[in-house]
Amino acid sequence: MIPVRLISFENLSPNKAVDFKVTIDLTKANLSDSIPSENTLLEVEKSILETIKANPIEDIDIVFQKDDANRKLKKLIVFDMDSTLIYQEVIELIAAQAGVEAEVTTITTAAMNGEIDFKESLARRVLLLKGIKSANLWEELKPQLQITKGASELCKVMSKTGCKLAVCSGGFLPLANYIKEQLNLDYAFANQLETEVDNQGVEILSGKTFGDIVDGAKKRDLLEQLAIENSIDLGASVAIGDGANDLLMMGKAGFGVAWNAKPKVQLEAPSCLNSDSLKDVLYIFGYNDLEIADLLM
Repeated sequence: MIPVRLISFENLSPNKAVDFKVTIDLTKANLSDSIPSENTLLEVEKSILETIKANPIEDIDIVFQKDDANRKLKKLIVFDMDSTLIYQEVIELIAAQAGVEAEVTTITTAAMNGEIDFKESLARRVLLLKGIKSANLWEELKPQLQITKGASELCKVMSKTGCKLAVCSGGFLPLANYIKEQLNLDYAFANQLETEVDNQGVEILSGKTFGDIVDGAKKRDLLEQLAIENSIDLGASVAIGDGANDLLMMGKAGFGVAWNAKPKVQLEAPSCLNSDSLKDVLYIFGYNDLEIADLLM
């Protein structure tokens, strides 16, 4: 049993978010280390997270984290795009034009649940897109994208605090760049679709990608790269996503948030948030409604 004592609490948002501050007496915790150390603290954190996940409370998300300077003063946030910053899966929008949406959706779901390797799933899905006219593809798709509720407010607040913001997507670069512009992000990374010219001289998708594949490992590496380039300690970084290919960057970042995530991700992520607004991430960082309103002015 881990002895936990409540110090204080703050109502960050009425009927929505409460911040409890607690202390843990490591000397009385029944753990493997007889002398409290950094390893002891990690063991305590792991034990508490396992307890939280093993005892879910309906309609309530419990997030356990250190109350240190990095909690509020985030310096880097890396977002997934599809089903995180936007509601849709872009590849499914493209697939609808070729009448293969059902097949693509099945593969996408399996990949996001970690049932299929992401690179394999991407290759299989992109092959199904072969032959789609590409000349006006991205411009036709842009009006269909629906930015997730609260994403604009979250990005605006964090940008005002000096935080660097990036979208790192397993989707496609033209639309990642578009979302970057819409939300005033600093960076955008995503996959690129190869095109070719058919027998009638029409530009079409070739069914292949080119360049580096942005999979889970690449997302993790990009997060680390951005931290180094901007002289940011990884402890002040955050990764937010919904799929299995986001878990590696969540583990690398100082803090990871699984946003309305797939079942496998809910179990393995450092924290989970299941709400209707990405703005609610700000409560996890410790901001209250008044502070958020001031930063949005």
